[in-house]
Amino acid sequence: MTGDKQGESADRHLARLRAEQINWLKDCQILEPGQATDGAIRSYPDQGTVKPYFANFAALALLDDPPTAPLVRRYMDWYVRHLEDNGTIRDYQYDAGSGGRTSRPDSEDAYAGTFLYLAARYHQVCPGDTWVGENLPALKKVAGVITGLMDTDGLTFALANYRVKYLMDNCEAYRGLADFAGLLAELGDDHAACFRGRAARIKAGIEKVLWNPRRQVYQPSGAGLLRPRVNWRKFYPDATCQIFPALYGLISPASPRAFQLYRDFNRYQPQWTQIRPPDFPWVILAYWAARQGGCLRAREKLLFVQQAYVDAHAGSWFCAEAAFFVLTSSLLLQQGRDDPTGPVPVR
Repeated sequence: MTGDKQGESADRHLARLRAEQINWLKDCQILEPGQATDGAIRSYPDQGTVKPYFANFAALALLDDPPTAPLVRRYMDWYVRHLEDNGTIRDYQYDAGSGGRTSRPDSEDAYAGTFLYLAARYHQVCPGDTWVGENLPALKKVAGVITGLMDTDGLTFALANYRVKYLMDNCEAYRGLADFAGLLAELGDDHAACFRGRAARIKAGIEKVLWNPRRQVYQPSGAGLLRPRVNWRKFYPDATCQIFPALYGLISPASPRAFQLYRDFNRYQPQWTQIRPPDFPWVILAYWAARQGGCLRAREKLLFVQQAYVDAHAGSWFCAEAAFFVLTSSLLLQQGRDDPTGPVPVR
């Protein structure tokens, strides 16, 4: 078989695996018209756990398959219906025979940021849809969660009552707020400039507070004056948090800094493509690699997790991991063959 035919065969195989994960994500969604549960996306098809942060990624992945856009709209309807008065949202547990138990979210800034990112992406994919216009007050309330959590340095606290500023959360909050500001500008809304300015403050805060120019590395968090040295051999959070600035558009994937961080991550975490259960697979790393031009490593990661997690029915395979499998597959199929010299721009 020639190299070209092998490449085509590999792409067909990847497309099939992608389709299987899209169907798996569809099975995670609760479709009960007229019920409070309608539209919720569970972490697993056979369980009732709904963590909106993870579900936001699942919905983003479903948008990569245009026919599923109505399902994404139903999920966003569920999210808006379940907002607290202050714009936050709680985790839900839908057990048989119960109306749903709730628990405190892991974060408020990241939940809000990823939902705004989703709403902006939905508007981009479905430009003629009226959902965003109909739900602008709710979206502004969600954006207000982020601005309400911002400290004087521009960074957001994870929770109103948990005063730690995480790099990962702040990258997601920045992206959500920046995309929402762009959406408002497109709609001619007067609040666009305000939210754009707040997004710029988060970006500046990350650069000033969390970037260490001497060691050329990001701090995982900022809390007080203590600045422990970042240990690249510590997988989480020290090493993994380094992917987020390039992934969410705070720095260009084509920048020297992004290349250096990708190189250092592979140097200190060379086995990231072969993480095994019971650990979570971290498929987001494949998505990052594909954006950085490391398509061969991204494909290697996807094929490994297919065998070690999906085919093996590992319990640590859940909706957010499946989402990044879909998003990475879509990117790889779009890119074609590996081009290690060319990073993929953030869309």
